[in-house]
Amino acid sequence: MALIALGLILMMTVAVAAPNGTRIDDWSGRKPGPLQLGDVWKTYPFTEKPVFKEPPAIVEDEGRRVLRLATQSEAMRVGRSMKVDLKQTPWLTWEWKPLVLPEGGDVRNKKRNDQVGRIMIMFEGMKAVAYIWDTTAPAATEAQPDEFELFQRAFVVVRSGSSGVGSWHRERRNVEADFRRAFGSAPKSVNFVGFESHSNDTRTRTAVLFGAASWEPR
Repeated sequence: MALIALGLILMMTVAVAAPNGTRIDDWSGRKPGPLQLGDVWKTYPFTEKPVFKEPPAIVEDEGRRVLRLATQSEAMRVGRSMKVDLKQTPWLTWEWKPLVLPEGGDVRNKKRNDQVGRIMIMFEGMKAVAYIWDTTAPAATEAQPDEFELFQRAFVVVRSGSSGVGSWHRERRNVEADFRRAFGSAPKSVNFVGFESHSNDTRTRTAVLFGAASWEPR
């Protein structure tokens, strides 16, 4: 059922990226409080109807509105459908502020594969690249968990450990180059972008803020 849900995600499109780039988030235009789901933003996989202990929310932080994800022994995934041609806008930029890391999380261990934050980029062809802040695995670690037989995911550790927790960080990644390195081929179009936080494997807690995110040209 999870594979069916992921397939549905990849077939949906909402926004088309312009040659000069496009904004992914819309936090500044939303009121503080629980994030409204069902219009632009949805939880996934679609076959599940999660009941979160603390729902995803828009909060004020340092004078601006951002997305807050907090988990307690659970996985939280919030994303939007978006058609992106990486030939025009291969660069992904985003801001995140980790608050609580999952104790013992490690992308290299299938039984402890939890991270405070993930940016999940899904492509046509049932592939995905996830940029993560891991608790244990060092920065630049790359892994490909094989929980899903038909859906391939490549994880890239952008930051690791407690250094920088409680502060904002801005990242910039060439998604096209990362995809080619991970899968050995050119990527098809991006269809979906997700913001995630996980503590279901370690049975611990997480909290993270996500700020501005956008696609940028070369």
